[in-house]
Amino acid sequence: MAHLVYENSPHPAGESEKPVFSNKTSWPVDTPGGRVHAEWADDVPVTREGSLVFFFQFLAASDRWQELIKEIPLHFSSNHASAPQDVFGTLLLSILNGHWRYAPIDSVRGDGVNPSLLGMHRTVSEDVVRRSLRRMDSAAALAWLEKNNLAALSPILWLPWILDIDNTVKPLYGRQQQGAELGYNPQKPGRPSHNYHSYFVANIRLCLGVEVTPGKRSAAKEGLPGLWRLLHGLRREHWPTMIRGDCAYGSETILAQCEQHQLPYLFKLKHTLNVKKLVQECLRQNGWQEAGDGWQYLEAKLQLQGWSKARRVILTRETPALAPVGQQSRRRRDPYSEELGQGEGWDAKPTPWSGRIAVLVTTEKQDGGLDALALPRLYRERADAENIIDEIKNQWGWCGYTTRSLGASSIAATFIALVYNWWHLYVRFYDEEHNREAITTRPELMQGVARRVESGGQKSIRVSILHRNAEALKAAITAISKEISYIAATAQQWDVEQRWMLFIVRIYRRYFGGKRPVGFLPQTEKLLSG
Repeated sequence: MAHLVYENSPHPAGESEKPVFSNKTSWPVDTPGGRVHAEWADDVPVTREGSLVFFFQFLAASDRWQELIKEIPLHFSSNHASAPQDVFGTLLLSILNGHWRYAPIDSVRGDGVNPSLLGMHRTVSEDVVRRSLRRMDSAAALAWLEKNNLAALSPILWLPWILDIDNTVKPLYGRQQQGAELGYNPQKPGRPSHNYHSYFVANIRLCLGVEVTPGKRSAAKEGLPGLWRLLHGLRREHWPTMIRGDCAYGSETILAQCEQHQLPYLFKLKHTLNVKKLVQECLRQNGWQEAGDGWQYLEAKLQLQGWSKARRVILTRETPALAPVGQQSRRRRDPYSEELGQGEGWDAKPTPWSGRIAVLVTTEKQDGGLDALALPRLYRERADAENIIDEIKNQWGWCGYTTRSLGASSIAATFIALVYNWWHLYVRFYDEEHNREAITTRPELMQGVARRVESGGQKSIRVSILHRNAEALKAAITAISKEISYIAATAQQWDVEQRWMLFIVRIYRRYFGGKRPVGFLPQTEKLLSG
C-alpha cells in the first residue's frame, strides 16, 4: 500500500508543500511536539496485553488450560474449520479484555503474541465464536465447563464454607433471543430478560456456577435444579456448611428441599402479616440478647401459611439505644433489614421501639443448625454476594455475549464464571488478604506493551508496563513468576490433582492455616513458606 508523504518541491499553484503518493516505508508527520517520521511495522508481533504471559504461565503450570481444551465437546467435519481451542482461546482473550459482546472480538485478532502463548493456531472472528457456541450441545458443554470449574474449586471446598445463592436479571434488546420473556425486571420494567441464578463461595468470592433461565422463570425455586446438579458433582464432604439467601428463598419448596438434602439454611423472611404479628409479640418480651455490632437477637418458632411445619426463626434488631423512640435510626441503612412500619393488616398497638428488624428462618440446631448468636452477623455478611454479581456483570461481561440461542448464552455465562475464577485465583498470588476487582487488577497485571523477539532459536517476550507503579509491579510479577516456575519444576512428576492442590494451598495459605486437604503431599511444605 502506498504511503502519503510530503515533498518540499513547490506546487505549480503556489503551495509550498503538496501530498503525493510514494512507496517509501516512512513519512514525516508534524505534531505539536515537532516532526516525526511514521512507518508501519506489520512484521513485528506485538500486543497491548503483554503481562498476560504471566497469567498464561499460571494456567500452564497448574494444567488448568490443558485440562479444559482436551475435552472440548465441539467438533467440525470440514478440514478447513477452526480448531476448538482457537474458538475458546479467542473467547478467553475477549473476556480478559473486558468485552461483553461478540463484536469487540475482532479487536483481539491483531494480537501477535498472546494467541501463540495459549497454543492457538490463530484467532477467529466473532461470527465463528458465535456460531460455534450455538453449534454445541448445551447439556454436554455445560457439563464440561462445570466439571472443570468444580475441579478448580474442590481443594478449597475441603474447608467449611457457606454457599450464597442469588438471582440477577439480564435485560435483552433487539430481535433476540430464545427465552426472552417479560418477567420480573425491576430496573427496566416491560423489557424482555433472562435470569441468572448464581451460586457463590462466600468470603473468598469464587463462583460455583450459574443457571440461565427465561425471563418468566425468575422465582427463587427455578435456580434449585442447577444448584443440586452442581452439589451432586461434589463429594459430600465438600458440601457447604450452610446455604444463604435473601427473602426470595424463604418458601416451602426451597426449605423442604434443603431439609431433604440435609443442607442447613439461613434465609430472610418477608414481613407478611403473620411475620409482623410474631414481631409484635416478640417486641413485648424481655429475652433479647446482645449479638454484637450494635444488634440484638431473639429466637422463636413460626409456622406460616403454606409451610408444612413450624420452623426456627431468629429475630434481629438494632440495639434500642441506637434506635431512639420516635426517631429514625441514625445508623446507615442496612440492606438486609426492613423498617417495622404500620402497613395494611397491622392491627397491633405500636411499641416503644421503632428501629429496624429482620426475621431469619434457619435449620434446627439438632439438624445441623448454628447457634443463634452467630446467625445475625452471618446474614449481614451475605451482602458481599451483591458485590460479586456487580463485578461479574459490569467488569466481566456476565450478562453479555447474547445470541438467539439460550443454550449458547448459558455456555458463555458459565465460561465467564470459569475465567473469572481463574483470574481471581491468580490475583490472590499478589494479594492474599483482600479481594481485588478486575477494574484495578487488569491495568496492573494484564496491560503492557509486549513484543515477541526470536533469535538463535529462542523466543523472548519484551514487556513494557505503562502503569504509574511500573517498578513495583515489575518486582512483584517477577517474584511471583519465579515462584510459579519453581513450583512447576518441583511438581513436574505429580499428577494434575496433586499439582493443583499445591497451588490452591499456596494461594490460600493464610485461609488454610495449618490445615491441609486429603491427598496433600507433606514434602511440599517448604514451597509454601514466604
